[in-house]
Amino acid sequence: MLAQPHYIREYRRLLRNLRKTSASETEALERAVGGSYEATGKTQAKLVLDLVTEGPVHLIDVGCGSGRLAYALRDEARVSYSGFDILPDLIAHAEKMCDRPDWRFEPISSLALPVEDATGDIVVFMSVFTHLKPAEIRTYLAEAVRILKPGGYIAASYFDADDPKHAELFPPTPVQYLARIFGRDVLRIRLRRNELETWMKEAGLVLERALTDGPLLQHVMIARKPVEAASQ
Repeated sequence: MLAQPHYIREYRRLLRNLRKTSASETEALERAVGGSYEATGKTQAKLVLDLVTEGPVHLIDVGCGSGRLAYALRDEARVSYSGFDILPDLIAHAEKMCDRPDWRFEPISSLALPVEDATGDIVVFMSVFTHLKPAEIRTYLAEAVRILKPGGYIAASYFDADDPKHAELFPPTPVQYLARIFGRDVLRIRLRRNELETWMKEAGLVLERALTDGPLLQHVMIARKPVEAASQ
């Protein structure tokens, strides 16, 4: 039997630990995505809606967790939604919280996204690249390009290796390693902005802008799939 990827193994361990240390099941599921469920969801929702201000939007939420972003968007009739996460319990909570039978919530176990080519208007990776290795990030970027419509957007958050505020969020390596072993944390990484820019360009994306302040406590890179990609 093949070993589980680190991101599945460690998040399952983390959720088991959160269930032991939380006052309720709901609290455990919401802490699994970092807490601040409603406030962070509203911030993320504003970012998404500001990218496409009019017309219908198919949003693909990779690493949707227990539904912070989805819950904040649940009353947006123009949004069609596909949310994916590696933990079925988090997916089930997101689906219950949103109560949108027309939306898609589905667990995944790999970096391949079960979405048809060129069907998404926006693909978001909120607090996803913060927990993946470089090769895994590049795989997801390639998947995002595949599933985006020409002209569609990607929004990805990350910890910046050159931002002192982000450095404060990282314990010494031995401490983080032990925390991961005992289910108190998962892999966390910092990236340099030029690294992520390079990977996005290599995937075929055009950089739009970087958001380096605000309430998310992470930087966010915004990029687009070129419109001319439709003829390629």
